[in-house]
Amino acid sequence: MELTIRRQVGMRARTDFRVTARWGEKRLKCRGIEVSPSGIVIDSGLGRFGTPLWIWLELELPERVRPMRALARPVWTTGSQQALRFVRISDADRLSLAEHIDLLARRGVRLN
Repeated sequence: MELTIRRQVGMRARTDFRVTARWGEKRLKCRGIEVSPSGIVIDSGLGRFGTPLWIWLELELPERVRPMRALARPVWTTGSQQALRFVRISDADRLSLAEHIDLLARRGVRLN
């Protein structure tokens, strides 16, 4: 009998909310299309927008009045989509992301 072990850092869900990405003097309005407590996939609607080392994000979750801020690093880029891993985000904001994912699951969104 062979066991397969799959490592999963956290649950992630398809979503849609506003994200502002900033690096240096540049600023880009994006959409958050997939999120987990440890990272996010954004869609800029444009082609590749460069590969900065660090990106400051403002995440505008629909459940929150004020945007959350996080420092992230790029993981991969495909077309207009880019995956980012959170490097610096407060514990309270990470919990808000987990609650957002839980709310999506309650609404019937399939989690990965």
